[in-house]
Amino acid sequence: MAPFGKKGAGMPSTGSRIPAVLRVGAVSAPSTPSGPNEVLMSGMLLGPGGANLPQFMVVVPPFAQGPSQGMELQANVDSANLDLVTLTLPVGVTPAPTQPSQNPGGWDPGPGGGHNRALADWLAAPGFLSSDFGPTLVGRPGLADCLDQAAARYVSVVPPGIDLALTRSGEPAQGQVAAVQVLPFPAQLLPSPEACMTWLTLAVTPQFGSTYEVTIRMGFSSPQRFAELATVGTRLPLRRDPANRMMVTIDAPPVYT
Repeated sequence: MAPFGKKGAGMPSTGSRIPAVLRVGAVSAPSTPSGPNEVLMSGMLLGPGGANLPQFMVVVPPFAQGPSQGMELQANVDSANLDLVTLTLPVGVTPAPTQPSQNPGGWDPGPGGGHNRALADWLAAPGFLSSDFGPTLVGRPGLADCLDQAAARYVSVVPPGIDLALTRSGEPAQGQVAAVQVLPFPAQLLPSPEACMTWLTLAVTPQFGSTYEVTIRMGFSSPQRFAELATVGTRLPLRRDPANRMMVTIDAPPVYT
């Protein structure tokens, strides 16, 4: 099949193809179909460029079983152009003549933004935040906000840089690990094979006021570091924002170093 990608791209040569996997995260109708039976599909592409969030348009005839959320599709990525992706689609499913990457803006949020919300919900449930995808989200209008809102249902979302500011000037508090959940993060989003990402639920005792619980996301560089800080009952020094008590960080050296 022809590759998905930027308009005018050609089929990557055999030597330049690098295996990858697309985990389908959202499937919906497109905002403006260009033909019958078109389906909008987005997900997480795990390959040589780390983790990317591409979007594709496919044609699913009435007799065919189309892509669904959670499905994994084999892919090949052109080593010279990471935007050029060849997918192995389900039987009967074909690429649409026009792809979202060829349209103005290069991304379709779906009717009323529903596609973005579905993808954000799928990403947030296993612990992903908008900061995990960096510049990738710049070309996906509205997705970063949707993902932050979805993630806030599971964890206190501390924007990048705010955690460092809290470490320097936040109000000291005492914390105790109340629960730990290791998240199913792909290797492409971890700094090493020994690292892991977690949700830590902390019982926070401020200098003044009652103890309350907050869940934060925390990464650990090794099993040893995980055992030191992420064992239920472990007491940890914290810093918090007194104006927003859910903004909490561990008052310790970065755990990914």
